[in-house]
Amino acid sequence: MLPSSLHTFAADCAEPASQRFAVAVYGGAFDPPHAGHASVIRRTLETCDHVVVVPSYRHADAKRMADFDLRCAWVERMAARFGGRVTCSPVERELGADGRVVYSYDLMCRIAQDHALTSQRLALVIGEDNLTRLGTFHRAAELRERFGLLVANEEMTVHSSAIRAMIASGQAIPAAWQLPEIQADMTIYRRTM
Repeated sequence: MLPSSLHTFAADCAEPASQRFAVAVYGGAFDPPHAGHASVIRRTLETCDHVVVVPSYRHADAKRMADFDLRCAWVERMAARFGGRVTCSPVERELGADGRVVYSYDLMCRIAQDHALTSQRLALVIGEDNLTRLGTFHRAAELRERFGLLVANEEMTVHSSAIRAMIASGQAIPAAWQLPEIQADMTIYRRTM
Protein backbone atom coordinates (compact mmCIF):
# COMPACT_ATOMS: atom_id res chain seq x y z
CA MET A 1 0.00 0.00 0.00
CA LEU A 2 1.12 3.56 -0.65
CA PRO A 3 2.51 5.64 2.24
CA SER A 4 -0.57 7.91 2.42
CA SER A 5 -2.51 7.71 5.68
CA LEU A 6 -5.89 7.24 3.94
CA HIS A 7 -6.60 5.51 0.64
CA THR A 8 -9.81 6.08 -1.29
CA PHE A 9 -11.30 3.51 -3.63
CA ALA A 10 -14.34 4.23 -5.77
CA ALA A 11 -17.00 1.53 -5.96
CA ASP A 12 -15.87 -1.39 -8.13
CA CYS A 13 -12.28 -0.06 -8.43
CA ALA A 14 -9.27 -2.07 -7.32
CA GLU A 15 -6.80 0.82 -7.36
CA PRO A 16 -6.86 3.82 -5.03
CA ALA A 17 -7.73 7.14 -6.66
CA SER A 18 -8.87 10.58 -5.62
CA GLN A 19 -12.55 10.31 -4.76
CA ARG A 20 -15.04 12.30 -2.69
CA PHE A 21 -17.99 10.64 -0.95
CA ALA A 22 -21.15 12.06 0.57
CA VAL A 23 -21.08 9.70 3.55
CA ALA A 24 -18.48 7.41 5.08
CA VAL A 25 -19.56 4.64 7.44
CA TYR A 26 -17.12 3.83 10.24
CA GLY A 27 -18.17 0.81 12.26
CA GLY A 28 -16.50 -0.86 15.19
CA ALA A 29 -16.87 -1.81 18.84
CA PHE A 30 -15.60 1.56 20.12
CA ASP A 31 -15.03 -0.19 23.44
CA PRO A 32 -13.81 2.43 24.31
CA PRO A 33 -13.32 5.00 21.56
CA HIS A 34 -9.84 6.53 21.65
CA ALA A 35 -7.54 9.01 19.93
CA GLY A 36 -6.82 6.54 17.12
CA HIS A 37 -10.54 6.48 16.23
CA ALA A 38 -10.63 10.29 16.29
CA SER A 39 -7.62 10.34 13.97
CA VAL A 40 -9.36 8.07 11.46
CA ILE A 41 -12.47 10.29 11.55
CA ARG A 42 -10.40 13.46 11.07
CA ARG A 43 -8.68 11.98 8.00
CA THR A 44 -11.95 10.58 6.65
CA LEU A 45 -13.54 14.03 6.74
CA GLU A 46 -10.93 15.14 4.19
CA THR A 47 -12.65 12.93 1.60
CA CYS A 48 -16.25 12.86 2.82
CA ASP A 49 -18.96 15.35 3.65
CA HIS A 50 -20.23 13.35 6.63
CA VAL A 51 -19.11 10.40 8.74
CA VAL A 52 -21.60 8.05 10.36
CA VAL A 53 -20.00 6.17 13.25
CA VAL A 54 -21.77 2.89 13.99
CA PRO A 55 -20.98 1.06 17.23
CA SER A 56 -21.39 -2.72 17.08
CA TYR A 57 -24.49 -4.03 18.81
CA ARG A 58 -23.16 -7.58 18.91
CA HIS A 59 -19.53 -8.34 18.22
CA ALA A 60 -18.95 -10.71 15.31
CA ASP A 61 -16.56 -12.74 17.50
CA ALA A 62 -19.09 -12.73 20.40
CA LYS A 63 -16.71 -10.82 22.67
CA ARG A 64 -18.16 -9.03 25.66
CA MET A 65 -18.43 -5.25 25.27
CA ALA A 66 -19.42 -2.32 27.46
CA ASP A 67 -23.11 -1.38 27.38
CA PHE A 68 -24.27 -0.41 23.89
CA ASP A 69 -25.98 2.81 24.98
CA LEU A 70 -22.88 3.88 26.89
CA ARG A 71 -20.65 3.25 23.88
CA CYS A 72 -23.07 5.25 21.70
CA ALA A 73 -22.93 8.11 24.23
CA TRP A 74 -19.12 8.01 24.13
CA VAL A 75 -19.15 8.13 20.33
CA GLU A 76 -21.59 11.05 20.39
CA ARG A 77 -19.25 12.96 22.72
CA MET A 78 -16.30 12.23 20.44
CA ALA A 79 -18.37 13.24 17.39
CA ALA A 80 -19.17 16.64 18.92
CA ARG A 81 -15.56 17.73 18.40
CA PHE A 82 -16.16 17.57 14.62
CA GLY A 83 -19.25 19.77 14.57
CA GLY A 84 -22.26 18.44 12.68
CA ARG A 85 -20.16 16.46 10.20
CA VAL A 86 -19.96 13.34 12.39
CA THR A 87 -22.90 11.48 13.91
CA CYS A 88 -23.38 8.27 15.83
CA SER A 89 -25.96 5.82 14.51
CA PRO A 90 -27.41 3.13 16.79
CA VAL A 91 -28.82 1.32 13.73
CA GLU A 92 -27.07 -1.95 14.63
CA ARG A 93 -29.42 -2.33 17.61
CA GLU A 94 -32.30 -2.63 15.17
CA LEU A 95 -30.43 -4.68 12.57
CA GLY A 96 -29.11 -7.13 15.17
CA ALA A 97 -32.15 -7.20 17.44
CA ASP A 98 -32.99 -10.81 16.66
CA GLY A 99 -29.47 -11.97 17.52
CA ARG A 100 -28.14 -11.83 13.98
CA VAL A 101 -24.63 -10.67 13.19
CA VAL A 102 -24.72 -7.36 11.33
CA TYR A 103 -22.55 -7.57 8.24
CA SER A 104 -20.89 -4.58 6.57
CA TYR A 105 -22.84 -5.13 3.36
CA ASP A 106 -26.20 -5.04 5.15
CA LEU A 107 -25.17 -2.03 7.20
CA MET A 108 -24.07 -0.11 4.10
CA CYS A 109 -27.34 -0.91 2.30
CA ARG A 110 -29.30 0.37 5.30
CA ILE A 111 -27.26 3.59 5.60
CA ALA A 112 -27.70 4.21 1.86
CA GLN A 113 -31.45 3.79 2.28
CA ASP A 114 -31.61 5.97 5.42
CA HIS A 115 -29.64 8.78 3.73
CA ALA A 116 -31.40 8.39 0.36
CA LEU A 117 -28.07 8.07 -1.44
CA THR A 118 -26.93 5.92 -4.30
CA SER A 119 -24.51 3.31 -3.03
CA GLN A 120 -21.60 4.82 -4.99
CA ARG A 121 -21.84 7.97 -2.82
CA LEU A 122 -21.08 5.92 0.31
CA ALA A 123 -17.78 4.50 1.50
CA LEU A 124 -16.97 1.93 4.14
CA VAL A 125 -14.08 2.89 6.42
CA ILE A 126 -11.73 0.06 7.39
CA GLY A 127 -8.28 -0.16 8.88
CA GLU A 128 -5.38 -1.28 6.75
CA ASP A 129 -5.30 -4.54 8.73
CA ASN A 130 -8.74 -5.42 7.34
CA LEU A 131 -7.81 -4.79 3.71
CA THR A 132 -6.23 -8.24 3.38
CA ARG A 133 -9.35 -9.80 4.96
CA LEU A 134 -11.82 -7.86 2.84
CA GLY A 135 -12.34 -10.82 0.50
CA THR A 136 -13.67 -12.85 3.44
CA PHE A 137 -16.36 -10.31 4.34
CA HIS A 138 -19.97 -11.41 3.85
CA ARG A 139 -20.96 -10.59 0.25
CA ALA A 140 -17.49 -9.11 -0.31
CA ALA A 141 -17.76 -8.87 -4.10
CA GLU A 142 -21.08 -7.01 -3.89
CA LEU A 143 -19.75 -4.79 -1.12
CA ARG A 144 -16.84 -3.66 -3.30
CA GLU A 145 -18.96 -3.44 -6.45
CA ARG A 146 -21.58 -1.18 -4.89
CA PHE A 147 -19.73 0.92 -2.30
CA GLY A 148 -16.59 2.97 -2.02
CA LEU A 149 -13.86 2.06 0.40
CA LEU A 150 -11.63 4.17 2.64
CA VAL A 151 -8.61 2.38 4.04
CA ALA A 152 -7.00 4.13 7.01
CA ASN A 153 -3.42 3.40 7.92
CA GLU A 154 -2.67 3.25 11.62
CA GLU A 155 -1.08 6.56 12.64
CA MET A 156 -0.73 5.64 16.30
CA THR A 157 -0.48 2.24 17.90
CA VAL A 158 -3.43 2.30 20.26
CA HIS A 159 -6.13 -0.34 20.60
CA SER A 160 -9.22 -0.46 22.77
CA SER A 161 -8.23 -3.87 24.11
CA ALA A 162 -4.93 -2.44 25.40
CA ILE A 163 -6.75 0.43 27.10
CA ARG A 164 -9.17 -1.96 28.79
CA ALA A 165 -6.34 -4.22 29.95
CA MET A 166 -4.31 -1.30 31.30
CA ILE A 167 -7.29 0.06 33.25
CA ALA A 168 -8.13 -3.39 34.60
CA SER A 169 -4.57 -3.80 35.86
CA GLY A 170 -4.44 -0.31 37.37
CA GLN A 171 -1.96 1.14 34.88
CA ALA A 172 -2.11 4.73 33.68
CA ILE A 173 -3.30 5.26 30.11
CA PRO A 174 -0.99 7.47 28.01
CA ALA A 175 -2.57 10.89 27.59
CA ALA A 176 -2.07 10.73 23.81
CA TRP A 177 -4.41 7.71 23.64
CA GLN A 178 -7.29 9.22 25.55
CA LEU A 179 -10.34 11.23 24.63
CA PRO A 180 -10.95 13.87 27.32
CA GLU A 181 -14.68 13.65 26.56
CA ILE A 182 -14.93 10.14 27.98
CA GLN A 183 -11.92 9.84 30.28
CA ALA A 184 -13.97 10.02 33.49
CA ASP A 185 -16.07 7.00 32.41
CA MET A 186 -13.12 4.65 31.93
CA THR A 187 -13.43 3.35 35.49
CA ILE A 188 -16.15 0.97 34.26
CA TYR A 189 -13.40 -1.31 32.97
CA ARG A 190 -12.16 -1.81 36.53
CA ARG A 191 -15.45 -3.51 37.35
CA THR A 192 -16.07 -5.43 34.12
CA MET A 193 -12.70 -6.99 33.41
